[in-house]
Amino acid sequence: MNGKIHNLDPKHHGQALLLDETSDPAITEMIQALVNDRKSRGWHHDLKNLAMALNVEASEVMDIFTWKDVGEPLSDEEKAHTAEELADVLIYTFDMCAKLGLDPLKVMQAKHRINLTRHHDVDNS
Repeated sequence: MNGKIHNLDPKHHGQALLLDETSDPAITEMIQALVNDRKSRGWHHDLKNLAMALNVEASEVMDIFTWKDVGEPLSDEEKAHTAEELADVLIYTFDMCAKLGLDPLKVMQAKHRINLTRHHDVDNS
């Protein structure tokens, strides 16, 4: 692992990132639906296996673009395939957040605030 690890909630020691009564109801409902589905199927994934599955699904998104030229548009079928694979990425992300007790929206918002402070030089030539 390289790069700096940022504390996404230094002021509250991570408490502001938790899934709780302040979480968006749509996020809470989706996570609960995923947890219920996982339980009903007898799936008891641990964080390591969820992380590995997340990586596999992200790789499936990448595969769609592997031999495309930059800027080459996606066909309707490729768009549908991309949406399906992105859904899988989000499902595993939400599953991991559920295991960690994290609210994915709060985590993204905290990370976005950090990203806004970063300045990258871009060569547009």
